[in-house]
Amino acid sequence: MDVEPIFCAEQIVIPHNLADILKAYTKEVIRRQPADIIAFSAKYFTNLANVASGAANTQAPTKEQLRQVYTRGGGGSAPLNESQVSGLCKQAGIADAVVSKVMEVGAFDPGYVDLDKFIFLMLAMSCEDFNRVCMGVFDVFSDNGSLPTEHFMELISFLGPDMDPDVTQAFMGALEQELGDLPTITYMEICEAPTIKPKLGLS
Repeated sequence: MDVEPIFCAEQIVIPHNLADILKAYTKEVIRRQPADIIAFSAKYFTNLANVASGAANTQAPTKEQLRQVYTRGGGGSAPLNESQVSGLCKQAGIADAVVSKVMEVGAFDPGYVDLDKFIFLMLAMSCEDFNRVCMGVFDVFSDNGSLPTEHFMELISFLGPDMDPDVTQAFMGALEQELGDLPTITYMEICEAPTIKPKLGLS
């Protein structure tokens, strides 16, 4: 690619979102202290590109739309194929480009799509941070603001380790120890779990 040489400050054009991107990236590097910063950076920006391309030129689905797909799809109780899931999303007004991107990111078998995982990944790709993902989980998958703890744990596990390197087996094990005695869980209750609290931006 040909790049014109820069002779004066007036030629420098800084992309409007460069500062936000670099700030978020720097915070993640400092927080996670990766042993291999090159490998971490490659994975970080690949994930960022996946999310961005999923939303490019399309409107991210709302929680109401995701809730509609979830309830009309039987609440994850019945096996669905890619065509059926795409039809449910189309009825809810979710763009085909978003559906295709989630199918790609989730590496779903066209003959069997785990509806819980599909909707959760679509939610995660539509949210700005982990805290909003967790809040959205209770809006989309719950009727009354409460979820079976086992269901919440399963949904969060879909993030790791590819979409969120923090969501490791050790992380999930520690979280299960903290929440495992509770048959159901609310958003306010997960905010008190020491393992997940820092990821929610709480101190």
